[in-house]
Amino acid sequence: MTGSAQHLRAFARSLCGNRDTADDLTQETLLRAWAARERFAAGTSFKAWTFTILRNVYFGQIRRLRFVGEYNEIEAERVLSTPATQDVGLDASDVLRAMALLPAAQREVLILAAVGHVSYREMADICGVAVGTIKSRIARARASLSATIESGILPDYRHNYVLKGEVLDAFMAELGKIAPQHVIDRHHA
Repeated sequence: MTGSAQHLRAFARSLCGNRDTADDLTQETLLRAWAARERFAAGTSFKAWTFTILRNVYFGQIRRLRFVGEYNEIEAERVLSTPATQDVGLDASDVLRAMALLPAAQREVLILAAVGHVSYREMADICGVAVGTIKSRIARARASLSATIESGILPDYRHNYVLKGEVLDAFMAELGKIAPQHVIDRHHA
């Protein structure tokens, strides 16, 4: 049997290419051969019989490993968790509701800057004021918008202010109310 064990180990190593795995395969094969010793037919090749057992054990393990993957907790957490999408609509709704409280001049420059991606110079031309005035209006609008949202005191209730379609569409509609046609055309191109 010791001569058979050496041949089995060599055969196992040729199958899997790993010494430790080959030793495990050889041990499993010998255990299975011992458990099935009544089925061995006298006068046949013991070596061939054990090689067949080893081969079956090896390919059985390979088949089972197809269904077992390596577990990476970080990757699993990334794949299995998805960001909540309903909050995006609610946050956008809050921003639009808070923007309604801003003075028209501040709302206009904030929408042109944030949604229209219009430069300060172009905003100054559109609004007919100096660039410094545009910067000042944007700073005041941002501060006021932030304070309003943080306070939670917004006009109308969320359930009365439901966004229709995508969030971007709602902001583009606001841009469409105030921006000149050439600014709107840039976003549709």
